Amino acid sequence: MPIASRRRRTCLVAAGCLLAVGLTASCSSSSDTATATTPTSPTGTASQSAGPSMSATTITIKDFAFTVPASVPTGATVTVMNMDDMKHTVTASGAGGFDVTIDANGTGTFTAPAKPGTYPFVCSFHGNMKATLVVG
Repeated sequence: MPIASRRRRTCLVAAGCLLAVGLTASCSSSSDTATATTPTSPTGTASQSAGPSMSATTITIKDFAFTVPASVPTGATVTVMNMDDMKHTVTASGAGGFDVTIDANGTGTFTAPAKPGTYPFVCSFHGNMKATLVVG
């Protein structure tokens, strides 16, 4: 894909994210929070920290790190936005049954588990990318 097309697509995705965040912030309660995971080093493990408010069912991948919502409803359609220039996955580490591959600068979806609980997941291509999806 030509660089100009990639940049244009990245700008459109970023604009969509900003719009979604703005709409979510204007409609959400003060109890909505999100957690983000960031690697401690390029090959280290991820840690969780507070992040900006986001759509209740969107996982964002940027700079080889997941940003996940505080929780998602059981059976919800979860959108995954990959803002990196590399392909990633969101793969349940154990029970949960979700596994989606998202192309570079692409978007994908999966269905959250029907049973409430915590579901650790990884990027199967990049072992240092780890996070947890809370379903409830």
